[in-house]
Amino acid sequence: MTATSSPPARQAHPLRRVTRSRDADEQAHNLSQWDQRYDQLSPGSFEGSVTELWLPRTQVFVETANRALRQTCAAWPRSVWFGIPAARDGMMSMGGKPLSSRAVCIRDGGAEFDLLTAPDFNLFGIVVDRLAFADYLDSTAHQDLDRLLLQGDVRNLEPGRKESLCATLAGILADAENPETPGTDADALQERIFDALADMLLGRDTVPVPTTRTRLIHQTTVDRVRQYVLDNPEHPPAIPELCAHLHLSRRALQNCFEDITGMPPLAYMRSLRLNAVRRALRYGSGHRPISSIAYDWGFTHMSQFARDYKRLFGELPSDSLRQG
Repeated sequence: MTATSSPPARQAHPLRRVTRSRDADEQAHNLSQWDQRYDQLSPGSFEGSVTELWLPRTQVFVETANRALRQTCAAWPRSVWFGIPAARDGMMSMGGKPLSSRAVCIRDGGAEFDLLTAPDFNLFGIVVDRLAFADYLDSTAHQDLDRLLLQGDVRNLEPGRKESLCATLAGILADAENPETPGTDADALQERIFDALADMLLGRDTVPVPTTRTRLIHQTTVDRVRQYVLDNPEHPPAIPELCAHLHLSRRALQNCFEDITGMPPLAYMRSLRLNAVRRALRYGSGHRPISSIAYDWGFTHMSQFARDYKRLFGELPSDSLRQG
């Protein structure tokens, strides 16, 4: 992935925008200053939106999507990302760690991480300038940001605290629509963000979420399979080939995928390849025939390919090509 750029220069007023998309990768590109790639995993036409707000040293956003996604993400450098998903227990994961309904995720900017999201997901995201937030914590609470972040990248909040935090963020986004109202200038809104995040980090009832060794092994296996598929696009591996490559039994491989993705390995690999074809159709040069692009990713039976493509994306490959 390419390096992300820095946040916009300091501004006196909030910068707010809303974007909507009907393609997962288009949605990934709509989030400013992030480096992302999305793969759609659940079938049907995609609909998503991003509402984002830029403050002097902070980005706040709400992202929604109606389909399950595998997201590879990196926020802008020298920042810290806080992700607050609205999801039922176990329906989402980050880096192989299952996210409960009370989970908050934390990751350093500039470093890639993976999210597996549920259908019809909704996520609050806050990205803060690392140095500015560290100075705020030091001056207001005499706390060290680096030490606080060592407590874990997934944490559970007590019932009611996560809802309160989301309500605070929703109120800030709403207030940013009325910049002439007293107390809604960019600096005031940013201080409210910093205060809410500090309260969450310093709360005694914030509990780090451990990861089992088995779960980490399963995540590593899925990551290796994904890379193997991407490195060998014209020759999608069969299950016996994968088992031999990974030194796993068929049952062990199945367990890894069911635990991490909730999908059989063949279905997951097919989704990766179909998403790769869709990117080429929508963002490629447009001069190559659909069949050639499909062959590039190991689809040799065009009628079956077209059926699989329409089942996953809700449209034919020719529709995607015309939109691209």
